[in-house]
Amino acid sequence: MPTTSKSKWAQLKVGLMAIIALLILAFLIILMSGANPLFRRTTDVYTYLGDSVAMTEGATPVRLNGIPIGKVKKIELSGSTDPARIVKLTLSIYDEAMPLVPVDSSAKLAQQNLLGSRYVNIKKGMSSQTIKAGAEIPSADTPEIEDLFQQGSSTLAALQKIMDRVNGIIDDIQGGKGTIGALLVDRTLYNRAVEIVGDVKNLTAALNATDSTIGHLIHDDVLYQDVRGTVSKIDTMLDNLNAGQGTAGKLLKDDALYDELRGTIGDLRKTIALINTGDGTVGKLLNSSQLHDQLIVSMGKLDGVLDKVNNGDGTIGRLMNDPSLFENLDGTTRDLQGFIKEFRANPKKFLTITVKFW
Repeated sequence: MPTTSKSKWAQLKVGLMAIIALLILAFLIILMSGANPLFRRTTDVYTYLGDSVAMTEGATPVRLNGIPIGKVKKIELSGSTDPARIVKLTLSIYDEAMPLVPVDSSAKLAQQNLLGSRYVNIKKGMSSQTIKAGAEIPSADTPEIEDLFQQGSSTLAALQKIMDRVNGIIDDIQGGKGTIGALLVDRTLYNRAVEIVGDVKNLTAALNATDSTIGHLIHDDVLYQDVRGTVSKIDTMLDNLNAGQGTAGKLLKDDALYDELRGTIGDLRKTIALINTGDGTVGKLLNSSQLHDQLIVSMGKLDGVLDKVNNGDGTIGRLMNDPSLFENLDGTTRDLQGFIKEFRANPKKFLTITVKFW
């Protein structure tokens, strides 16, 4: 009898374990199938798309700006002829996420990975009102993966053309065509470069040699000592100037000179102010309109005198314009030169001493 009880109890435990295992398996199947979690309430909303490729009912996530808020519950044809509303999606949104979705939000398909898996991404709007159960979320244009591949193919084709051109240019250069090709292939350029390098080496050797002028300047310590001595003298001179020694130092450091210079500038400003106001002799000369009028009259008279002189009027005009005066003056000068020359040759001819005795 006890053996029968133990056998029944063992069978009961096996049955309980099987039931628990089946429950766990069912729970895992629910999780893996993408159905809504247990004890979590959801609300259905709708959106329309042009295609539902790579989407699965109960497994395609619904996200709000990338954050999961639900699953795609059902995918079906809408019966509409509008290319953007061919497929109707029933979105199962968690109740706690419903107040987070404004009515002006928009939904579109997004690429989840490189394998082609997709999800519905809701871009959050700016409205203060949120969607309700059974509301429709407008859909936005979604770039198809085929379009992206097509664009990538066009880009690769253009890149291939560019690479073909680059290869052609490289072939021309290697063939010695064009300026760059000639520079790279021509042996003459290489020989000239070698000659230039040799000349540079010779120049460097000449500079390093102590028997040349430049080499002597570079390697001779006397030049360095002279430069160092000159710099030392300049430093000493600057120290003396800063210390106020010598004439230049006193000019830089003596406050009395500064005060005198400042007083001189002040006196000069006062003098300029007096001149500008017309006071004093210089001020009257600069600001008097009477002097200006007299100067204009004098200039007019001087112009008249100069016109008469240029026309040969008057004594001075005749002296300046009469050629006979020049000829007479020239003849007189010649006679005077002849007299002086003759006097120097025979002065006794012109000096006569008479002695009389009374």
